[in-house]
Amino acid sequence: MENVIHFFQVSGWTMWGIAACSVLALAVFVEKVWSLRRGSVIPRGLPERIERMVRENRIPEAISLCREDDASLNRVIEAGLENAGKSREQIKEIVLEVGEREINELEKYMNILNTAIYVAPMLGFLGTVLGMSQLFSSVAAAGEVTNVGMIAGGIYKALYTTIAGITVSIPATIFYRYLTSKTDRLVLEMEKISLKIVDLIKGA
Repeated sequence: MENVIHFFQVSGWTMWGIAACSVLALAVFVEKVWSLRRGSVIPRGLPERIERMVRENRIPEAISLCREDDASLNRVIEAGLENAGKSREQIKEIVLEVGEREINELEKYMNILNTAIYVAPMLGFLGTVLGMSQLFSSVAAAGEVTNVGMIAGGIYKALYTTIAGITVSIPATIFYRYLTSKTDRLVLEMEKISLKIVDLIKGA
């Protein structure tokens, strides 16, 4: 613990910014892993049950089924079912509009993670530059280099923030790519299911 405290004391205020980036990145990752569970976006068995009800022209029952679960797919399909009397193009437009809102909800907080990816290493570089500036300012004030070890020690301390910034940025990038890929897969599946339901509504 003492080493951690020393690490922050030596590195200055930029290290606190990097630490904040790491906390935010981890918090967003945990929240998105939880909210992007497939069952919370596309409830198991829902598409099959809705399809069966639509084929049997049980639209009101299908709408009631959608309202039983607060999931993205439910809201998209419900929008289509509630407008079953309109043309296919109108239903499709409504479904895609609701789907767009759900996509925005699925991508919520992702910009925070993306920001942390870029800000953390930039803070690291800034901390290193400030540290080097202070070091050489001290050397200039002294007028001569009396201790090479002092220079080396100052340089490696200044590099602390760069190391920390990159250390935060690498896993944050992995988190972001993983979540983006997962979101894209869920969105494609939702679109495929919802458009199939639209076709069934007009064919029922």
